[in-house]
Amino acid sequence: MNAKKLVAVGMTALMLGGLFVGCGNSADTSTTEANSGENVKITIFQSKIEANEGYKKLIEAYEKNHPNVEINLEAVTGNDFGASMKAKMQSDPPTIFSVGGFSDMKDYGDVIEDVSDLDIMQHALEGTTDTFTKDGKVYAVPLYMEGYGFVINKQMFEDAGVSVDSMMNFEGMKAGFDTLKEKIDNGEMKDKYPNLEAVMEYPTKELWIAGDHDVNVALTHDFKTPNEAYAADSLPGTGLEDYKKMVDFQASYTTNANNTANLNSVDYTTSLEGGLAIERVACIKQGNWVAPAVETTDPEVLQKLDMLPYSVPGYSDGKYFVGVSGYWAIHSKATDAQKAAAKDFINWMFTDPEAQEIVVNDCKFIPPYDNFDGIKASDPLSQRIMDANNSGNTMNGWVYSGAPNTWSQQVAGVEVQKYLAGEADWDEVTKTCIEQWSELRKQQNN
Repeated sequence: MNAKKLVAVGMTALMLGGLFVGCGNSADTSTTEANSGENVKITIFQSKIEANEGYKKLIEAYEKNHPNVEINLEAVTGNDFGASMKAKMQSDPPTIFSVGGFSDMKDYGDVIEDVSDLDIMQHALEGTTDTFTKDGKVYAVPLYMEGYGFVINKQMFEDAGVSVDSMMNFEGMKAGFDTLKEKIDNGEMKDKYPNLEAVMEYPTKELWIAGDHDVNVALTHDFKTPNEAYAADSLPGTGLEDYKKMVDFQASYTTNANNTANLNSVDYTTSLEGGLAIERVACIKQGNWVAPAVETTDPEVLQKLDMLPYSVPGYSDGKYFVGVSGYWAIHSKATDAQKAAAKDFINWMFTDPEAQEIVVNDCKFIPPYDNFDGIKASDPLSQRIMDANNSGNTMNGWVYSGAPNTWSQQVAGVEVQKYLAGEADWDEVTKTCIEQWSELRKQQNN
């Protein structure tokens, strides 16, 4: 797993107006052409390998009702996808392909189709198309959202006399964590949870955890959207003290609270499969994406989980950081019939009741659209984020995706490692983060 990228940020009324005006005839034409009887073959080249079986189920259901359309699916994941995509574009360009953020908009901007006319765009949640919006037109379809906060074993807290509802803000969360820590330290939890060592694990060996996710709270103080961050030559740094607060908070509840340098040797797998999933710790700062790994390790533990907000006192109390983590683009050089079939498949995927069930329960997506009423997620973490979306208890997520290249991890994440190791104080962390933002942005723009 890598840093979970992208957006849930504000979109202007002008953009929304443009999207709504653009819907109608073009999308209807796509549907007509896709069902016209002409045999059409399209390809999907995608990066989320975990969703492959769900995609196959979607394709099977679609092809059953559209016998003239053949859809071939290919998946490459991880660090290999970017290089594979570039090679694919040279040799055999796909009809539909995964894109992520600003670099993809820059690299593929001349070959991605305007998708503003898709009917489903009328249902896109506010801000979910911003990263791929240019001159009022949308060039990629948001696929799924992810959200993060503090994933907890709620059963452990309840057994310690702490209710989940009491921990929905920072002060309540701190009080609940203190209570559980005291009971762990004095041995009261040992009989029921023999593996339990600490309230939290904080794997700062992973730069995306202390970098991308935690620094996001600082960046949202200064920038409302990833686009705004991407356009900024300098970092005001007004939220860096809140960044420190959350780093200190997490470190203080680990087994390494008195020797935080050791946290820089703790990796993601140790915190998840070797931590939360085996009930060695009661909490990790993560998102709904951890559910499959917990289920594989111990399905019973998954059903005990819940997610608290990423609460910062006086700032994000009760809020989850939520954003779009995946998009599909359509190749503009494909034939008209292929583009029509691609648009029709995507529209169907997010509007047909059967397809919507597959999207949520087989692909395990949190849909970035408002037309999935009544469909429940298959795990409690995804359901918590879906509920947060519906209730508006979210913060602009993925603002860090607009930071200069490498800044979030190689500057902010590395500086946190130095801080935890006692090699830098927070004033030095702040100074370096602000200076390197300007320097890296300058390099990026040259």
